[in-house]
Amino acid sequence: MGCDMKVEKATVLSRTTDEMKTDIVASVEFAVRASLHEEYVDADFVHSILGKISAKSEDSGDEQAAGCIKASLVQFGEAMDHGISTERLGDGIDGSIAEYWELLFDLETGYWKEEIQHEYEVSGCNLLIIDSMEIRPRFRKMGVGPAAIDRTIDIFGPVCGLVACKPWPLQFTPAFSRDRKALKKLKAPAAGRDEAVRKLRAYWSRLGFWPLGETGIHVLSMAQRESNGSRKKSETLAGADSDLVGRRVC
Repeated sequence: MGCDMKVEKATVLSRTTDEMKTDIVASVEFAVRASLHEEYVDADFVHSILGKISAKSEDSGDEQAAGCIKASLVQFGEAMDHGISTERLGDGIDGSIAEYWELLFDLETGYWKEEIQHEYEVSGCNLLIIDSMEIRPRFRKMGVGPAAIDRTIDIFGPVCGLVACKPWPLQFTPAFSRDRKALKKLKAPAAGRDEAVRKLRAYWSRLGFWPLGETGIHVLSMAQRESNGSRKKSETLAGADSDLVGRRVC
């Protein structure tokens, strides 16, 4: 049995863009799914988050769907507290997070690897994964995407040691590359895969995420976010959206 928990709408952006000469007010409404049964199982510690992004402009008084952001809150620490073994966590309590577990955590202790602790000053064992984000063509290059990412981290990140993502352009995922109708609707820029990946990784780096070696994973330390100005940097760059308009991060 599960329950969809609605999180109140949060304004992510209210600004006038010089390029578009348009007042944009954007918001994101989150829904989080969590189990209510008494006997916890491993999957109960992975919470799917869906944020529906809406926006309206001065030339249209009606609020319109502007895109969506998907994330996962993974409670590794709570899972171990409830008796989930590190072996089970290593196998992946959810297939999509197994790679993060293996690269970020010590498989014996269940805690962050020493090099991760040293480099990112992490505490706690929870992880927020930004799975994907898509902004509709009309609302691109207005800062809506970076603002939605920042707001997602504001709300769900404080209980986590790290925020992680794996940048990969939406147009090169099976869901879009095999569906011409969906790909046409996405209106992704004309760029080769390598160039698109390079630009998308640079986009996430500008938002304060650091590449984890050559793994393709990018991470943001919550402890360092406030102290080193990552959040301020993200807000400053909110109006400088990448030309890469179709975004997938995992």
